[in-house]
Amino acid sequence: MDTVTHSLLGALVARASAPAHTAPFHLSLGERTTAGALAAAFPDLDYLTFWIDPLTFLAEWHRGPTHSLVLLPVWALSLGLLFSVLGQRRALWREMVAVCALALASHIASDVITAYGTQIFSPVSEFRPSLDTTFVIDAYFSAIIVLGLLASRRWEPRRAARYAVLTLLLYLGAQGLIQRQALALAMEHIRIAGLTGATPSALPQPFSPFNWKLILSRGDHYHVAFVNLLSREPFAAASQSDLMLVHLLAAYRPRDRLSWTMYSRFGHADATQAKAREVWCHDDFRQFRQFARYPVLYRVDGEGEESCVWFTDLRYVLPAMTPPFRYGMCRKDPDGTWVLHRLRRFTADDRQVLPPRAPSQHPKKLRCAEEDRSGLLEDNKQRPSMMTTDFKTRPR
Repeated sequence: MDTVTHSLLGALVARASAPAHTAPFHLSLGERTTAGALAAAFPDLDYLTFWIDPLTFLAEWHRGPTHSLVLLPVWALSLGLLFSVLGQRRALWREMVAVCALALASHIASDVITAYGTQIFSPVSEFRPSLDTTFVIDAYFSAIIVLGLLASRRWEPRRAARYAVLTLLLYLGAQGLIQRQALALAMEHIRIAGLTGATPSALPQPFSPFNWKLILSRGDHYHVAFVNLLSREPFAAASQSDLMLVHLLAAYRPRDRLSWTMYSRFGHADATQAKAREVWCHDDFRQFRQFARYPVLYRVDGEGEESCVWFTDLRYVLPAMTPPFRYGMCRKDPDGTWVLHRLRRFTADDRQVLPPRAPSQHPKKLRCAEEDRSGLLEDNKQRPSMMTTDFKTRPR
């Protein structure tokens, strides 16, 4: 969820949890609102670590320690004491800590409902739960919060804020029910297409709670479709417009007119698969392996001496848009050393060289080698029987 929405939610929760009587024995409503907003924004300070190392940020630091339930008491106590001192409310430090704890918990909860994954037990565990019910920027989710804050200023604050929190929970429940419909549609396609052993997923998409990305995972291959569960007719204006937004909206098709695309972790071209597997299993690439849930080959640049192999994650692939996270490795010649790179956001070819990783332990290398062998077996069993894509393969 975006940081502004987190901050607003923290303010709403702080107002909803206010005692019936405030000053002089409790924090004022304004003090609670300010503390809740600031505390709820705090976990996203981890964005600053992106400038240190983008890949480590994605794989380990983002939604890590600052988003941990294990460390929540530490952050709540630290922020509560700081705010108490700055606000000259030392005698009410316990209440300030409680407000900060609620705000931090609201941030963690509203990140868990998205598809990114949140390390709620960091540093004890790298487990990253994600409910996949809500897109990372949800206008309806944010609007409910904003309206709740406005209502709590116009009418009785606690009651209005609590009604807003209840409405938010009902909205999330509705999203969960809609997700079940999307999953049922994915499972129906598995049955009809005979994709035995495929695992269905439904990921929320922008603009509407009825927009979903369906992913059927089968070995190193993924079948992907974009659906709008309410739509009955395709978005007809797409063919008459050059606007990216129009083409993005048009990609979400009615449930009975889905267009399935097949992606592969290592691409469909035999000429690029060996190189893609070599990069995928490279020790310096292990953090991207850790980060990506649905990794696919994005493109291969160069057919001569210099070459680059790029991967992305289907979670972040939107129609008509360049994926934000594209990582890979490049080398100057066929016998050269692979060097870790990323493609900067919103660019086609702007590369950033990343520092080499510290050596990993041997068991991780073995695991990747085992995956590589299983992928080769799967490729021999399964060949594309529908529309396929490798994004782009470009000579230099």
